[in-house]
Amino acid sequence: MKYKYFRTCMLLVATLLITTMFFITAFAALPEGVPSKLESPSIQQIEQKTYEDGRPYFEAQVYFPQSVLDLDSEAPGGGSVFWDYAVKVDNGSWGEFGGGGYINVYTGGEDGETPVSAGSFVVTFDPIDEGSLTSVDIKSHIYSYKLRVYYDYYEGWPDVQPIYSPVSNVVTIGSGSFYSNASTWAESELKKANELGLIPGILKGADMTKPITREEFCELAVLMYEKVMETTAAPASPNPFTDTTNSQILKAYALGITTGTSTTTFSPKTLINREQCAAMLFRAIRAIAPAADYSVAGIKNFPDQKDISAWAADAAKYMSKLGIIKGDASGNFMPKATTTAQTAAGYGMATREAAILMTVRTYEAMD
Repeated sequence: MKYKYFRTCMLLVATLLITTMFFITAFAALPEGVPSKLESPSIQQIEQKTYEDGRPYFEAQVYFPQSVLDLDSEAPGGGSVFWDYAVKVDNGSWGEFGGGGYINVYTGGEDGETPVSAGSFVVTFDPIDEGSLTSVDIKSHIYSYKLRVYYDYYEGWPDVQPIYSPVSNVVTIGSGSFYSNASTWAESELKKANELGLIPGILKGADMTKPITREEFCELAVLMYEKVMETTAAPASPNPFTDTTNSQILKAYALGITTGTSTTTFSPKTLINREQCAAMLFRAIRAIAPAADYSVAGIKNFPDQKDISAWAADAAKYMSKLGIIKGDASGNFMPKATTTAQTAAGYGMATREAAILMTVRTYEAMD
């Protein structure tokens, strides 16, 4: 009995020592200047190109935040910033992160040089080898990519661990089916949106008949803004939210297109209704053309005007004035559910296909 008690005590002591050493290692002080976390990059767009020998590859515009570029230039702890990526083909599983390399190969920054400015830089992805130099056929497949950056330093080696950023947004390229389900009435508009490059990667391959989330709509609105303005928006920094690192959301926040659900939360997976869609697109239009006339004087009230929130009233009327958001057969705007039965039926909720249609109409109105 004493032996068993002694053995139990020794096991507890050993466990305590191992746990203590783990925490000491995990929370050891970083070298001066080395951050404990990195901002996430974002992929702006992607297109297929061909090498001189006929091999296809994908060229992407990637946004690297200023803090990441500065870190690479300053190189605290004798380190460098690297990037790597993961790829998914069609509806398969994501592959492991790999590839990539030093980001200064793409940004042109070197240790000791003046830091380069934040912005989009060209990076390339080689598609999965399908058997020969020219056999990759994106007309038959959909390729999805995501990437991250990480800082690897040498001070304190070998007891160091790379510091990784959150993973970027997902971009998709290919001419296969870009949605898993859609209403018949929406198919032509979805095709137009895809041809215009207005469907973000987060919605590629999705069921378009399902309601859209706050995160998805932000990606739609920001993509439309960048297409119209022919520029890359800058994300808010520092990130005010604790529940998202999506750079497209942070761009929408910086542009005034969206706000948080509190001072520290965004609630990216929350579904949005028609009046919220109207308000966000209205703000996107104002960000594009701040000096335009946004008067709604003379625009008639909707039959269900009383159900539209005061903060969304002008946006609903203006978007209706442009023909971007329309009412039902009776002219009702259907801003949101106002009864338990309506909530249960999904009344007033915006579907992905309807949101994309609104975005296409907004793009065409602004182009």
